[in-house]
Amino acid sequence: MVGESQKGGQHGLRPLARTATPFDALFSRRRESHLPFAYWLQVAALLLAISIAVAGCVSMGISSPANNAVVLKPSPAHVIADTSDPFTGLTVSVDGTYFTGLMTSTSSTRAAGFLPLALGSHTVTASANLSCWYCSGGTSPLSAATSFVVQNPQTCVTTNNPPMITLGPNIINLGKTIGRQKIAYYLMNNIDVVEIVVDDWPGLLATQMLVSVDIDPVSGVVFDKAIDAWPFCHLGSQPLSTVTASRNPAAPVCNPLTDSDNLVSGCTTTSPPMMLDQSTTGELVLRKFLIPIQSPPIWIPVEAIDASIWQAFGGRAVRFIWRKDL
Repeated sequence: MVGESQKGGQHGLRPLARTATPFDALFSRRRESHLPFAYWLQVAALLLAISIAVAGCVSMGISSPANNAVVLKPSPAHVIADTSDPFTGLTVSVDGTYFTGLMTSTSSTRAAGFLPLALGSHTVTASANLSCWYCSGGTSPLSAATSFVVQNPQTCVTTNNPPMITLGPNIINLGKTIGRQKIAYYLMNNIDVVEIVVDDWPGLLATQMLVSVDIDPVSGVVFDKAIDAWPFCHLGSQPLSTVTASRNPAAPVCNPLTDSDNLVSGCTTTSPPMMLDQSTTGELVLRKFLIPIQSPPIWIPVEAIDASIWQAFGGRAVRFIWRKDL
């Protein structure tokens, strides 16, 4: 008697299992049909073209730095390579020098790394093999490149302005990470605390940013807040745009800020978000409304963040929520 394990073929080996495809059924029908082989070949080619069109072509790109972007020292260049399909064999080079060892795969279709680069113009090139079911060998070798400039921050000599801050690598790394990110930001006055909430925003370019401001009255924040967008070094007589937030006295009940409520208390009044462009906006100024004793209410600038905002939040929606102001 032949054992069960021997029924598939000689030496007890089973036939190699293969996943059925639509083409199997197609050619099965061809064997049962009297139509010419050329007809069925044309049908198969059409089905293949439709399958590729539906699946989409594999692609690869560099989402950070943006093309022609400016990276400010001392922050390293934050390089992000994205692919449409899972990849293997990633290599990353800048001007011919390989930095692959500094890249980390954050998902099957994304890798990121901080690259310490000298001042000047650079071109980063990323290459990888992408999974591709309709390609020969099941993979497709692709590459992408982008050019950018590394420079020192410009010197801005001003008086009566708030301290100017350059965001560090930790904030920049979180700001570029896919999905909602929450960053605790402590202002230099050792009083105010702001939670920066960063969200994906499909359709935004890396040179654009959607900025809004809110307050957390549940934590005791009482003063109105504002964020101004300015050109570099406060050029001009007024900000490019401003967003504001205040406590709404008509709403007696404030909800704690939770993700289920999208971090909205329900008892504040905020202005619509402002859309910023890197070509015009060089800094953000955080302000708060004070009511000093025996003095008229005034808006005072508390802190400014320089062009490093673009390295951290370019292409994202950013909400500054004041958590503490006393």
